[in-house]
Amino acid sequence: MALIKCPECGKEYSDSAISCPNCGYTAGNQKNLKKMGQGIKEGMKGLNTTASPKKKSVCVKLSIIPFVAIVMGIIGGNLNNDALIAICGLLAICSGACNFYVGNFKKGLLYTLTCGGFLVGAVMDLVHLKVTGTFKDANGYPVIY
Repeated sequence: MALIKCPECGKEYSDSAISCPNCGYTAGNQKNLKKMGQGIKEGMKGLNTTASPKKKSVCVKLSIIPFVAIVMGIIGGNLNNDALIAICGLLAICSGACNFYVGNFKKGLLYTLTCGGFLVGAVMDLVHLKVTGTFKDANGYPVIY
């Protein structure tokens, strides 16, 4: 087991490692991964696992869109305010944004057409993101950052 120098960050790491634990550079060992959403090595946190490069905070913010759309639709309907109802419609179209962000295009389309899976799917995504930490991208890597 020899130490090799990483061409990205310059630090030394074991030649038997899949990627550099400092910066995540891979020397062509993971060519079978999809281009979008490639996993990165999480050596800095010491978890020794592959994780999605997608941001958890962005996913949480995008998962809240259907709730905002429903609330604005209710308020706009009660006030007979066409502008609020129009904004609600635009937000409802963006309800699948979190799933589009992580590469789940079929699920994103379903959420777009049903305003977050009639909010049930949006609640489940938020639980997977915030409580259980098991929300995954299209490659099956957990979104944990």
